[in-house]
Amino acid sequence: MPTKCSNNKQCTDVLVIGNGPSGISLSYLLSGYRPYYTGKPHPNSILNARLQDLDRNVSLVEQNLEPLCEGLDGRSSNPVAVLFDALTHPDADLGEDNPSLLEWRYEPQHKIDHMVLGKSRPGGSWQNMEGSMQTLSLSSWMELPGLPFGKWLLNNKQSKEKPMTERATINDVCDYYMSFVKEKKLEDNFHDSHIVTSVHKVYKRQKGACIDDESGEIEPCCTNMTKHPYHWEVRGYRMVPGCHDNSATREEFCISALFVVIATGTFDIPNKLGALGEKLSFVSHSLHEFESVINHSKLSESHDPVLVVGAGLSAADAILMALQSQVPIVHAFRRNANDSNLILRKLPKNMYPEYHKIHSLMKGTEQNPLYKAMARQDIVEIKEDKSVLLKPHKKGSDDITSLNVSHIGILIGSRPDLSFLPHEGREIGVLKKYPIQSKHNPIDIDPYSYQCVHELGLFAMGPLVGDNFVRFGQGGALGIANYLSSRNKQ
Repeated sequence: MPTKCSNNKQCTDVLVIGNGPSGISLSYLLSGYRPYYTGKPHPNSILNARLQDLDRNVSLVEQNLEPLCEGLDGRSSNPVAVLFDALTHPDADLGEDNPSLLEWRYEPQHKIDHMVLGKSRPGGSWQNMEGSMQTLSLSSWMELPGLPFGKWLLNNKQSKEKPMTERATINDVCDYYMSFVKEKKLEDNFHDSHIVTSVHKVYKRQKGACIDDESGEIEPCCTNMTKHPYHWEVRGYRMVPGCHDNSATREEFCISALFVVIATGTFDIPNKLGALGEKLSFVSHSLHEFESVINHSKLSESHDPVLVVGAGLSAADAILMALQSQVPIVHAFRRNANDSNLILRKLPKNMYPEYHKIHSLMKGTEQNPLYKAMARQDIVEIKEDKSVLLKPHKKGSDDITSLNVSHIGILIGSRPDLSFLPHEGREIGVLKKYPIQSKHNPIDIDPYSYQCVHELGLFAMGPLVGDNFVRFGQGGALGIANYLSSRNKQ
């Protein structure tokens, strides 16, 4: 639990910003839960040989992770994430559903004081998704350490066990993450409805006092901060429910922490086209907004179609929603339908039949009277009369097509909101001076500790460092816990 400083600020050792699966996993480890190798053989002979040399009485949190990671390959560029996934889901990428080679022990003597701040309930951005949709990952890949998703589902949702080779619904995943926090008794560490507005190093040690780097004011340090040359000040506000329906007030907070972990994900700010008229009221930029329009408007009675822009999973989900509601769709996208980089093309048909159907509609190999594809098109302008101007996505073409629509869903990805960091985090990316993006410019971290290369004491995990799948995001929790554990021994 956080303590109160002499200046009435809260203090904690580790402050985690973001309460999605990555943040939950880190809280689990910082709360004293530790993974141990079971001793069972691993199908990877090289990794198996290294594991056999481990002292099984020593947790992975206290092991030297670098030699264990050497030479491992997986669907992450972060070696600890690949190692952790190889131990919890051996040969998962080969289609196997093998049991984990880790056992978890609760050792409260290793607890590290921490707080987890989230904008909504535990689960992060998963709590804002359409509940009846299925996850892209398999059910077993959505689980967190120490609580198998299949067993939880059997105990809470189903009368018989569901094969873990199937996909879960968003609703089940959200409930699972909420239940995980409760069952593992992590609730005291989680603080919902907290909006962070600034994070920066503001104090440095000077004769037992602290000097604010911005204002120059001298304040007394927190007791546990005086031994360190700097710490972090995190400011923001939390929404406090009011006495009346739908009313809430803002209550400001200020928290001092020795270490800050950013685990906010990358779904905060939808990407924009930059087209004229994009801010008009009948234009939505998120699947959640689009779903609300589909569910609460009589679009199926309109003679004008809905325009969906984009060729990723969110655009495909929007099209599925519209077709299910018998709403006519025009689908505009910049790429060719057979482009090898389309994610819809990469998904196996047997596992993702609904996405395969959308891809078939895009290619024209399948027909639906409610659907029309417009490949290799750019939006030029959106007008107030709900007409849209489009032109071919190629140089030298001036051909303009006008289309009347009832609504527009621009679903072309999103980016993280790092406005609480100086320069919006542009100084801590792999490509400095550029916005942080999961795919093209992740936060630059040490590959084993997840500490930011350009800002000591600041850590990042999950999609912000390129780990977009839940099963890989948990590796960051192991890396950070491993670093903090070794530091506490110094």
